[in-house]
Amino acid sequence: MPVFSPPVVHECAMECLGHPKPEMFDVFGKAMEKHYPGMIDFSQPWVYSIAGGAMIQMKLYYASLTEYIMIWGTPIGSEGHSGRHFTGFWDTVIDGEMWYYGEGEFEKKIYKPGDRVYVGPGQARAMNFTDGVWAVEYARGFLPAEMPFGVISEYLICTDLIAATQTWALYTDLVAQSIGHKVWPLRPLTWLISKINHGITMALSPSPEVTVIPEDRNIRWFQRKV
Repeated sequence: MPVFSPPVVHECAMECLGHPKPEMFDVFGKAMEKHYPGMIDFSQPWVYSIAGGAMIQMKLYYASLTEYIMIWGTPIGSEGHSGRHFTGFWDTVIDGEMWYYGEGEFEKKIYKPGDRVYVGPGQARAMNFTDGVWAVEYARGFLPAEMPFGVISEYLICTDLIAATQTWALYTDLVAQSIGHKVWPLRPLTWLISKINHGITMALSPSPEVTVIPEDRNIRWFQRKV
């Protein structure tokens, strides 16, 4: 049986509207915690996701073998292919704007804060996030089959092994937690798996600050001569 209800997730997402970033993300998490006590993990970091040609960052609050809850987005815009999956997903825009179109459609569909879009199993969409967008996403289906879509570009195109490893570790951590919630005798084992993978995720989390390296004098001299 599914843990989450799409209308309830959408209702919680609507509580984000009007709040500044990153406050709106905490507002969503707290709203979900009220409806689903003990199911929401606030500790996961933001990680890159590079899939279908689109680059975003995501924060997962829950994941199991059949469901996940996350906030995803980008402040600078991106575009790509949604993928054609075995799962269905519901997205509620909470900031910015996104454009979609499907095969045989000749006008873009524009989604703004408060709008919700559903893409079902076997469906696909072309996506454009204009100047940036943030959205709550709830997915339901057999999620392990979707993992290659989420990491293949990180392995083979971007060679971002850190993001790929974080994705696997983060997902394993949350799946272990979800199993522990349902199968009490396995709790000691799932707790250990969760802790190990959470440690990997956090150890690989880079600092968001950029360090400015002083310009090398020899390089500066060479540039003047040329």
